[in-house]
Amino acid sequence: MTRQRIHVQLDGLVAVHAVRAVWTALSAVPGLLSAEVTMQGATLEVEGELDRGALAAALDAAGVSVRSIRVDARSLPVL
Repeated sequence: MTRQRIHVQLDGLVAVHAVRAVWTALSAVPGLLSAEVTMQGATLEVEGELDRGALAAALDAAGVSVRSIRVDARSLPVL
């Protein structure tokens, strides 16, 4: 299975509390291995294909919305 790095720009990250809420909500996304969330957005490492529906639902639960998603062109090595 391949790993992908995905960059997500988010609307609604207006406080540190929102960053923590997003990070917590992302645990519901299948295949998510890690997430780095900042006030600018999130960088996700996902195994396999990203379930965009699950991502949208998790972010909606955290009170934010997706502005854009960019998938790195190359896949990450599996160690």
